[in-house]
Amino acid sequence: MAVKTMRRPEPGEVPMDGGTAVQENAERPVFRGNGEHDYVCVECGNLLAASMPPEWMNRKLRVRCGRCRTVNVAVEEEGVDYASAYRRRPADG
Repeated sequence: MAVKTMRRPEPGEVPMDGGTAVQENAERPVFRGNGEHDYVCVECGNLLAASMPPEWMNRKLRVRCGRCRTVNVAVEEEGVDYASAYRRRPADG
């Protein structure tokens, strides 16, 4: 499992269709998936998202840390198809 440190948003960086998830319990990540990355707070290192695929963690998603209250944004990586997380997938079977 790779650990990815999130970043602080730039001043004025507010995507039109973005949102902020609030971590209510600092002992539990806001998101849990089945991917290869854990995402931690840029300020205190608290776990914010566990086992997440990178295409779901983009600049539109903000997470406010339950421990230090820092707002975090994922660092987007070159080569990741972020739009693929939002495409409709055919039903199984």
